[in-house]
Amino acid sequence: MNEPKPRRNRLIRAPADNASGGSHGVPPYAWVIVIVLAVTLTIAAGARFLLGVVLKPISEEFGWNRAQLTGAVLLGMVVLSVCQPLVGILVDRIGPKKILVGGLALLGLSLIPFSFVTNLWQVYLLYGFVMSFGLAAASPVLATSLVGRWFTAKRGLAMSMATSGSAFGQLLIVPLAAFVLLLTTWQMTYRILAVALLAVALPLSALFLRDGPPANAAGTGISPPETGLTLRDAIRQPTFWTLGFGFIVCGWTMAFPNVHFLAYADDMGMSVLHAANTVSATAIFSILGSVLLGLAADRYRRTSVLALTYVLRGAAFLLLLLLPAGNLLYVYGLVLGISWTATTPLTAAIAADRYGAKHLGLIFGSLFTFMNLGFGVGSLLDGAIFEASGGYTAALIINAALGVVAAAAVVLVPSLTPARRGRHRIEQGPETGTFPAHAAD
Repeated sequence: MNEPKPRRNRLIRAPADNASGGSHGVPPYAWVIVIVLAVTLTIAAGARFLLGVVLKPISEEFGWNRAQLTGAVLLGMVVLSVCQPLVGILVDRIGPKKILVGGLALLGLSLIPFSFVTNLWQVYLLYGFVMSFGLAAASPVLATSLVGRWFTAKRGLAMSMATSGSAFGQLLIVPLAAFVLLLTTWQMTYRILAVALLAVALPLSALFLRDGPPANAAGTGISPPETGLTLRDAIRQPTFWTLGFGFIVCGWTMAFPNVHFLAYADDMGMSVLHAANTVSATAIFSILGSVLLGLAADRYRRTSVLALTYVLRGAAFLLLLLLPAGNLLYVYGLVLGISWTATTPLTAAIAADRYGAKHLGLIFGSLFTFMNLGFGVGSLLDGAIFEASGGYTAALIINAALGVVAAAAVVLVPSLTPARRGRHRIEQGPETGTFPAHAAD
């Protein structure tokens, strides 16, 4: 039977189960891929977000203000945004493993000279350009493409686990780096992270990752790589731009916790360890949120789960604004943590369902540029608000409002491009089941 061409208003999804594919149609080694990606992205994320830990020490040591330093973050996000679709193209053409291994090597090596910077232009060069090239290769875009090749059944959970490494790394590295900073210097924190990248993440990826399942895995519920829409088809849909707006908000609301929170806590009179413990609470609950929301994404409408995630993100900033600087801030950490790791895998799963696997690297890479730009602009404007007003109140209000607006936007996705129920399955051999309608985006 000839395979039908995917239509722009059709969900591209495969049978959920097949007895030949192991438990629930998923090859056992697919979960090894997920674990390796999660660990690798956890370590790699530290290179991107460690600047938030050392922002105040660097500012005090060299006399650079926060707006100047966060300008390097904006530059890095612009470069990362430009590189992300290019990485997506390379991943689709030559495979994700080579791209990831090369990116990890570049990223690890770039941290060493960064620990010796003495001039602001060096920060812009290394953080804004060199590190951004490595981060573009070691990103959730690559993980999304790789997981999309291995999973259709349990796709929501698998993407949540794999891509959560990036977000979880932001939260895990911060308290660890803050502890190291108390014992040594900000320079040493970068050198330790360089060792972790080159001695742990790089060998893991080189030894255990595979670009895709073996040829005899056909019929296991894995979406065939030749199936999928093009980027041109995707950008013609309002869904693409709505998800992109959500990613702008996601990046924007990630900027404050990663770049400014420790400085904000210090300004409020909190100790470094107390603030780091709040970040640790966020990290702990991010694990719980990743699992629960990933499971929900495979059972309920994914856009509804994503909208709930954005509501929680906005509520976290409202709590940070209203709660006193003490133990009650752990409530902020709890709410932020539940929402922290879910936006990327949920958006990735919706994109995979809508657009298929063939060009997913390029499509999701293009979507991910919105998150990078949001993070860069948010970092810069949060710093500018502080320099102009002497505080972060206006920044917290903006972050809270953006969460609510993003939630309202993504709820509209199903009505923007309604799927034709009963006509969205990919023909790839005998079918033993389909995704339930209520689990679609």
